[in-house]
Amino acid sequence: MVDKNNPIPLYYQIKNDIFKDIESGKYPAGERLPAERVLAEKYGVTRMTVRQAIKALEEQGYLQVRHGSGAFISDRKHSEKQNGNKIIGVLVPDIQRGIMIDLIRGIEDKAIDAGYNTIICNTDNLWDKANVYVNQLLGNGIKGAIYIPVQDIENGNTKEERNREIVEKFTNNDIPVVLVDHDCTKVSTDLVISDNFSGGYEMTKHLIEMGHRRITVVYDFEETSILDRISGYKKALRDNNIEFDPNLIQKIKEYGFTESFSELIKLIINELNVTAIFALNDLLAADVYYHTAKRELSIPKDISVVGYDDLPFADKLRTPLTTIHQPLYQMGRESFGLLMERSQSPDQQFKKVILQNRLVKRKSVKKLTSSASKESSS
Repeated sequence: MVDKNNPIPLYYQIKNDIFKDIESGKYPAGERLPAERVLAEKYGVTRMTVRQAIKALEEQGYLQVRHGSGAFISDRKHSEKQNGNKIIGVLVPDIQRGIMIDLIRGIEDKAIDAGYNTIICNTDNLWDKANVYVNQLLGNGIKGAIYIPVQDIENGNTKEERNREIVEKFTNNDIPVVLVDHDCTKVSTDLVISDNFSGGYEMTKHLIEMGHRRITVVYDFEETSILDRISGYKKALRDNNIEFDPNLIQKIKEYGFTESFSELIKLIINELNVTAIFALNDLLAADVYYHTAKRELSIPKDISVVGYDDLPFADKLRTPLTTIHQPLYQMGRESFGLLMERSQSPDQQFKKVILQNRLVKRKSVKKLTSSASKESSS
C-alpha cells in the first residue's frame, strides 16, 4: 500500500509494491496486470499515477505494455527445460529497500544473457528466513549464490558470525558465493561494492565548499558500507581543518514517521546547531524531509539536506535532493560476472571489485556566507 504522507512519490511506492508482487510470484510471467482503474482504486490514487508506475516497470523490463490489451508480466527468465539446472540464488535483506530493484535488475539481465535462471529470496533481515532459503536453494541444485548480508534491525548492525555461517553453508557444498553492497570481515569470498569512502568524502567536501561546517550524519545500520561513508566524512573534515564532533554522528533507532525520529531532528536542529544533514541513504533523507516539514522548516532555506544512492525519486522530491549516485545496476551485473568466473575457476584468488560513485548536485544545499558559517560553528 502507499502512504500519502511519505515524501517519496506515490508512483514510486506503487512501483515498488508491484515489483514485490512480481518477484514473489503473485503475478507470474505472462499474466495480465490488473487494469489501471483497479490499481487506482486499490492504492487510492489517480490513473495517471498508476500509469507512471507501470511505465517505470516497463522501462526496467518487468512489464510489457500492449496497447489495447493492458500490461503483462515479462518473461525475464528462460525456462528450466531450456537451461537445464542453470539456476542461481539471490538473497536480499529487503526487496523494497530502494537500492535492491536496480541491483536485482542488473543481476537478472546478465543472467538472462548467460542463459541462467534466478531465484530471488527476500530474507526480510531475518536469520531464520535466510537459513530456510539457503536450504531450499541447495535443494534446488543452484550453481551459485549472490548474497547481500542480513542486517540486525534491532541492534542496527550486521552480525558477522551469522552471515559467515550462511556463506559457509553454500561454500561447504561447493557453491560459489559473491557478496554485494557490503563486506563481512570474517568471510573470504568475492565482493562487489561501490567506493563508499570516496562517496562520503566527496559529499562532505561539497557541503564544506558550500560554507557548511556543522554537518551531522544520520544513518541506520552499522554495516561496512555505512562505516566507510562515515570514515570519508571524517577525512574530509580533517582535510579542511574542521574538528570532528562525535555528537554529530547520529544513529536512528526507527525508520519512518516515528516520534523518535522526530525527536532526533529536533535535537539536530535545536541543540546541535547544524546547518546541514547528511543522510547516508536516500530513504533516510526522505524521512528527514518529512520531519523538517512537520516543523515548518524549508529545505534548503532553513536546513540543507543531502542523501546517498540517487534513487529514482531523489530528483522528484519537493526540493530535488543532492545525493551520491551509486552504480547499482552495474554492481548487479558485476556480481553475476564474478560468480561465473568463480564457477569456472574455483581456485583463483578472491576478487574485490570497487565501482566509482559520483556526486549529483541538485537543489537541497544552501550556500552559506562566511558569517553564517562562523555563527553556526561558534
